[in-house]
Amino acid sequence: MTNSTSLDQQLIEQLAALSGVSGDYEDWAGRPVSVPTDLKIPILQAMGFDLSSNDSTRASIEHYQQQQWEHLVAPVNVVHQGQPYCIDMYVPQSRLGNSFKGEFELESGRRRSISVKADALEVLDRKSFPDKDLVKLSLELPEDLPTGYHRLTLKNRNLEAISLIIVAPATCYEPESLEQGHKIWGAAIQLYTLRTDHDWGMGDFSSLKLLAEKLASQGADIVGLNPIHALYPANPLHTSPYSPSSRNFINPLYLDITAIPEFNDSVETQALVNSSEFKQTIAAARKAEYVDYEQVASLKFKALEQLFKEFQQTHIKTASPRGKAFLNFCDIRGASLERHAAYEALFARFRQLDIMSWGWPCWPEEYQTPDSDAVKTFISQNSDAIDYYKYLQWLSEIQLAEAQKAALDAGMAVGIYRDLAVGVDRGGADVWSNRSIYCLDASVGAPPDGVAPQGQNWGLPPFNPVTLKQHHYAPFIEMVRSNMSHCGALRIDHVMGLLRLWWCPNGKTADFGAYTYYPLNDLLGIIKLESQRRECLVFGEDLGTVPPEIEASLPPARCYSNEVVLFSCEGDRFMSPGEFKPMALTCISNHDIPTLKAWWNCLDLDLRQELGIYDAEKTEAEKQARHQDKMALIHTLIDINERPWGMNPDDISTLGYSRDVMEKLHYYLAKTTSKIVVLQLEDVLQIDTPVNVPGTSSEYPNWRRKLTDTLENLFADDSNQALFSNLCNIRKA
Repeated sequence: MTNSTSLDQQLIEQLAALSGVSGDYEDWAGRPVSVPTDLKIPILQAMGFDLSSNDSTRASIEHYQQQQWEHLVAPVNVVHQGQPYCIDMYVPQSRLGNSFKGEFELESGRRRSISVKADALEVLDRKSFPDKDLVKLSLELPEDLPTGYHRLTLKNRNLEAISLIIVAPATCYEPESLEQGHKIWGAAIQLYTLRTDHDWGMGDFSSLKLLAEKLASQGADIVGLNPIHALYPANPLHTSPYSPSSRNFINPLYLDITAIPEFNDSVETQALVNSSEFKQTIAAARKAEYVDYEQVASLKFKALEQLFKEFQQTHIKTASPRGKAFLNFCDIRGASLERHAAYEALFARFRQLDIMSWGWPCWPEEYQTPDSDAVKTFISQNSDAIDYYKYLQWLSEIQLAEAQKAALDAGMAVGIYRDLAVGVDRGGADVWSNRSIYCLDASVGAPPDGVAPQGQNWGLPPFNPVTLKQHHYAPFIEMVRSNMSHCGALRIDHVMGLLRLWWCPNGKTADFGAYTYYPLNDLLGIIKLESQRRECLVFGEDLGTVPPEIEASLPPARCYSNEVVLFSCEGDRFMSPGEFKPMALTCISNHDIPTLKAWWNCLDLDLRQELGIYDAEKTEAEKQARHQDKMALIHTLIDINERPWGMNPDDISTLGYSRDVMEKLHYYLAKTTSKIVVLQLEDVLQIDTPVNVPGTSSEYPNWRRKLTDTLENLFADDSNQALFSNLCNIRKA
């Protein structure tokens, strides 16, 4: 434990400035806040710096600076079309008169040579080290470099450097119809909540396919998902989609077993599924109000294990086209898939031995790193188990791709949008696979605000910005690519994380944290490049305190914003439809906000009191504020000629919730200038219970509540069809 009183505060501040740990920010109310120097110490230690003494702190500073200056060019550089293609070059003072020879190996394989005269370049800075004096220069790259990932080699005698040059387009991809100003609508859903006549107790990829087709038939162009990241197959009770094991892979519980080709070929699986006991269990799971993840996992994985055996016999051993397609998938996903599958198999093994084994930190030490001899031996001795988990990922990608194809074939302009969570669970596959890029002594969260005076600690280990760059951003690139697959758009949760994240030291509440900055310019460049290549629209969840750097960078990059109607109250009115950002995805509420009916009837406030989050006084104060919000909302609806039937904002007895209120609020949503608006199916069904109560875990059944009716019934309802038709007409108008 470092004794902060013995450390030179100026040294700490110098190291913090170098490594992006910030001391100053504006809070939720716009007030300036200065983080004390002592609170930066555990953050810097979490990044791996030795602060045990002033000498070690000084050495950390010198080492960090020397690392920045020791290469001719940095190992990775990102440049953007529409901006100068300039990168930093570090040359010994003694070689300023020398010429440096270089070669670009373009992503296409083509090569081109360059020659650089050092003394002809602009000098940016100078620095002296014990063994040499260095000069920082501005190296201008050829302006005609195409977008992509290129390799630059630069050398002069014994000095040589290799750099990954990432050339990013000027903007993210935007569908032509949206670029031309068309306005579209759709629905945002939690996939597991969907009910159909054929599900096995939770929504699946076939449910998604059906939803997309039904919505498209009503004129919708987009359907949004909660994160479908991989959780823990052997621990189905870990249910939060925002605390995944891996953001690079998919949760196989969303598989529709009956849509897998092997299902029709497997006599054994057919017998299992058609047995009276199995049918009864499926019927009970389908009927349940909440998803019983243990029951669903038991049903699906019993069948999947048998289908994998069928697949091995029918396709792998015979080298059929389907078998070859699987092997090709494994080759493409490579070592990343191998490690993920190994993690899944190891997790299942150790979970079977100890039900309390929640992740790799619980395993014997020899299994805690993927490159150990013990893990290599395990992989070689358990190839069938490893292939089984690869098979689940292959099937998941196929079924997700089929759902997106169905959406586009049905006429949707965008189709599915996926959701990228802000972090991963510390005990999961991503951290185990590449522990060096995470800071395990800190967690991501949010600073104190009016709702949470001690801030929020989400328990998710952050990327280490230093090691992420040392890895040439490869983990970030893989994550972006994985989540832009088989969809038309990607929502980035807490998009401010591209610039900064609030780091909380382990064992401390979030008010002991500080902001740590990331290379926004580089990360946004990668997102733009992958977005254009995959024709994937991008929007960022930018709710809350948005720093000016985000506001200045994202709109010009055609990265859409995220607006929420219930957050737009301004005094005695809500924002008028014309005040909403055009380049935005706008909704009435989301998964962290109560349903519209619950909000209107203050049921969320009663629930928070019941759960001990609010006391009676706080609840009553919130209800009074809510009543003012409702009156402001009614005034706004009246202003736009959408007054709910019989409502008088000055007479509380007329303000009861009704379907008409729901419909008029959605017409308000449809009238906004935002190019994309999405509704919640929960609101159409007038559900009054939440899917998630922020700040709770076991106190409330988060991420389990299902819709109250099937998709078949929802879309057959005449009043719902009329609602959807009116939304279409308003958006077109």
